[in-house]
Amino acid sequence: MAVDEALMDSARAGLVTLRLYRWEPGCLSFGRNQTARGRYDGDRAAERGLDVVRRPTGGRSVFHHRELTYSVTAPGDEWGGLRDAYLKINRALAAGLQELGVPATVVEEPGTPTPRPTARACFRDPLPGEVMADGRKLIGSAQWRDGGALLQHGSVLLQNQQSEVEDLRVSGPAVIDVPAACLSEYLDPLPDLETMAEALAGAFAFEMERDVSRETLTPDERAKAERARHRYEDAAWTWRR
Repeated sequence: MAVDEALMDSARAGLVTLRLYRWEPGCLSFGRNQTARGRYDGDRAAERGLDVVRRPTGGRSVFHHRELTYSVTAPGDEWGGLRDAYLKINRALAAGLQELGVPATVVEEPGTPTPRPTARACFRDPLPGEVMADGRKLIGSAQWRDGGALLQHGSVLLQNQQSEVEDLRVSGPAVIDVPAACLSEYLDPLPDLETMAEALAGAFAFEMERDVSRETLTPDERAKAERARHRYEDAAWTWRR
């Protein structure tokens, strides 16, 4: 989360970045304004060897483990307003997954209200602009804009483990069912990370009409991420509400 935030500074200087990463150990993440205190059991997560973090973006709870997380940082006016940028990024993601053989589509029906950030799992409720497969959410995404930069990041499920979100609630339901789609349903065997990254990066380059080059974090980005890391490690931020 700290690296994603640090990359926003580079976006303010005009750089567009697509970042792909994994989580180890598994981690439960809360949306920026989601109520978590008293609703989720941090001790239970720790007993299972899981991390807990609060994202800089909004939305609802996501369990990160057998999945691929993407983040896109760009100048805030690069692709128009929030909805336009959200659609453009998600179309690129869907196109990359289609290249791998996944029947990914983007929901573009207007008029669906955005749910409030409750304790429910992010993958329960498909919304306009999101990436779907066979009528179920395949990628859960959220966007944050600050100081002339945007950050959009989300989770591409390799396997559906989102029942962990409900299971870590202080008072979870008797029957746990998070009807998300995942890549393992469509790709057997699952492609390796490099293959998935190439497909997504190629589709991103085509959709955004940009050349793509592989880079590492600059020393300045690393330093900014290190400074931000302390906030994301702080329980006062994670459990602030």
